Amino acid sequence: MSSGHKTSGDLSAAEVRELAVRYLSRREYGIEELKRKLGQRGALADITEEVVGRLADEGFVSDQRFTQMYVRTRVRRLFGPLKICGELKSRGIADAIIGENMPAEETWVDSASQWAGKRTRGELDYKERAKIYRSLINRGFSHEQANTALDNLKFRD
Repeated sequence: MSSGHKTSGDLSAAEVRELAVRYLSRREYGIEELKRKLGQRGALADITEEVVGRLADEGFVSDQRFTQMYVRTRVRRLFGPLKICGELKSRGIADAIIGENMPAEETWVDSASQWAGKRTRGELDYKERAKIYRSLINRGFSHEQANTALDNLKFRD
């Protein structure tokens, strides 16, 4: 007597495609991230590879489009380039695609300054400055970007 639930590896190519399209209808995915997600649901690697390859050929899944959307969203939320690059790499996005989609340096200094400015009231003492610096580094800004952003704020000795 079957319970109606399929066991790992029992998914057909059509079922894997249906599942992939359902995921893609909710949000963009990178190719490797989609493969990983389908694998977690029990799709066999060879079927997943074939289905996702076909979806990529048909334009349903695109690392380029995913990266553009992801970078835009994270920049808007004032995250730095180091964090964004790390997150994209962990999702299987190639360095070349990441590089093509990263904004110019001024964008990062502006974002860091904007984020730091939201967290300050008036002039900063050394302790407050150090706290904001650490936060900027944790958000993925470089040492130079964090320092430039802090230099744009008032500082008291």
